Amino acid sequence: MRNTAIAITTLGLMLLGPAGGVRADDAPQPQGDAAAGKTVAQACAVCHGADGLSRKPGIPRLAGQHAHYLVDALRAYKKDERHDPSMQAIMTDLDDKNIVDVAAFYANLKPFNKLPGGGPPAAEEDPFAAVREATTDCAGCHGDDGNVDEPGMPGLAGQSVIYLITAMQAYRDGLRDEPTMQAFAEPLSNAEIEDMAYFYAAMTPRRAETPAPGDALAGLSATASCGGCHGQNGNSKDPKTPRLAGLDAEYLVLSTVAYKEGQRDHAVMQEAVTAMRDVDIQNMAAFYATKEPRALPVRKPLTTAEWVKRCDRCHGPDGNSIDPRFPILAGQDKAYLAKTLELYHGGGRPSSTMQAMSFLMGESDIERLAAYYASRRAK
Repeated sequence: MRNTAIAITTLGLMLLGPAGGVRADDAPQPQGDAAAGKTVAQACAVCHGADGLSRKPGIPRLAGQHAHYLVDALRAYKKDERHDPSMQAIMTDLDDKNIVDVAAFYANLKPFNKLPGGGPPAAEEDPFAAVREATTDCAGCHGDDGNVDEPGMPGLAGQSVIYLITAMQAYRDGLRDEPTMQAFAEPLSNAEIEDMAYFYAAMTPRRAETPAPGDALAGLSATASCGGCHGQNGNSKDPKTPRLAGLDAEYLVLSTVAYKEGQRDHAVMQEAVTAMRDVDIQNMAAFYATKEPRALPVRKPLTTAEWVKRCDRCHGPDGNSIDPRFPILAGQDKAYLAKTLELYHGGGRPSSTMQAMSFLMGESDIERLAAYYASRRAK
């Protein structure tokens, strides 16, 4: 679901999380023959370097990694618990002694980096910084925080994440006929749409201060059939259904007419509004425009410092794991860390712990975490 494009080859699916997809047992750290492992590692050098310090983006650095973890990871490839054609081809010719020996070789090399790490992540950073920049083009119509004062424009603040994603994808895929929005949404990936949806959903909504020419009192009767989906007074509790309370009245009229005339394809809405007269639509819009909006609860993104605090529980302070079951992240290749988190996030790599940890990560969370751990000094 993310759009980071990084080629992963050879040992390229190696680090982050327990190797076999579940927490490793408490077996003692394997004792291999590092000298024998050096011979085995010659087949790995083309990608990982003779010193275990790959210079290729997206390829993990193995020098100084825990031998226990490397053994578990290699065995996972051998048993087809991890999937990578290059790795599985190499593992075909290796027995368990080769695995233990090559792990000992890499574990005895100098660690990942020699550069001092940067400072700790800022606790007060804006986790929405990247998304705010991406929504600059939206602000002219929808406001900096998704609250509008422009007639004819929908407020996005506090709308449901699921609804916002569905609506933006509908514009992108041509299911909603509005040229400006179609042009804006067309180049967006699903990941970018998702991040923007979380941003607007987390903003506090306020009632649009725009004209509402209809009769709000008369509009109450016009909304009799709307409450089942859109909630009392237009505050929907269904994340698939938009909140109408506090939206601009002109926008509500335009969108209702679009359903009535078939410009928006939604069978339930088309049936609900087909018999509405123009005056009914105006009154309904005025009624909802006067109501105070209430947002559904939404997960707000964590700062880098908050994510690091969670990751360090297993991977150690600054990613310097002292538990041989968990990989060292400090000084690891940034592109590789990002890609591996992408795999966990999308369910493409087994580990219930890592999948649960990464499930709520947005694209910017992954990029910030990868940059942070790549900048740490491996000890």
